[in-house]
Amino acid sequence: MVLRKIDRVVKKVEKFLSTLSWIVAILISLLIVIDVFLRFFFNHPLPATWEMSEVFMPLIVFLPFAYTLAIDAHVRVSLIKDRVPPKVRVVFEVFSNTISFVMCAMITYWSWLRFWESFKINEEILAAIWIPWWIGKGAMPLAFGVFAIRFLILLLFNLSGQQYKIEEPADTQKYVT
Repeated sequence: MVLRKIDRVVKKVEKFLSTLSWIVAILISLLIVIDVFLRFFFNHPLPATWEMSEVFMPLIVFLPFAYTLAIDAHVRVSLIKDRVPPKVRVVFEVFSNTISFVMCAMITYWSWLRFWESFKINEEILAAIWIPWWIGKGAMPLAFGVFAIRFLILLLFNLSGQQYKIEEPADTQKYVT
């Protein structure tokens, strides 16, 4: 019961991060379109468009990881796992979720150290305007921290014997042929 409540809260965080990711992608796209328009028609491009895109790219890449796992949309190789009995399948799941949790936790810790050092020294990208590097560097520990929590939740579901319920995203439609 408690695990399901925690799962719901974490899913809301994951959905928020995923939404933030596509908003950033749209904003970067608009920024590039405006830059091209100003360059072509007025010969006056926006300063540091490339650098801003570079700094915000990790937000697009890393933030949706955990939500993709929560809706079971990651690419998997399940040739062996699908052919074994359910009890062995659970052992495989426990093993893979444990390894994945440990790896994500280690990446979270390592990337947090890099982000924090960048934040402390107020590291900036060399550009025509001031753009802090730590914004992009902060995406990795945030995303991998939530990713590690998602693997831990999946592991706890496996160990407790409860069935993890995969929710389809609201904007996905199933087509019947």
